[in-house]
Amino acid sequence: MAINRKSSPGSENDLTLSFNNGELSILENAVKHLGFKDEESLLRYFLAVISKSGTRTLTVIDKEGRSLPLNPSPTLLKEDMAKAAQGS
Repeated sequence: MAINRKSSPGSENDLTLSFNNGELSILENAVKHLGFKDEESLLRYFLAVISKSGTRTLTVIDKEGRSLPLNPSPTLLKEDMAKAAQGS
């Protein structure tokens, strides 16, 4: 995934996400599987959900009805947060 951040005088910052390869397929499959009308709608929903979370942990229900806690990989976190997440 590529991220391009740009700003221009007098306007808000813009952020452009480019999905390619496997990431685009995953996004497209999630849109179809979850019944969203398009990728933008799915991403808006995800941002709303993650912004309401009090922690980085989200719990989802899988296809078999099991609760699965989801946490970001430490490689995605700032160094101090990654150490805390690993209990170091």
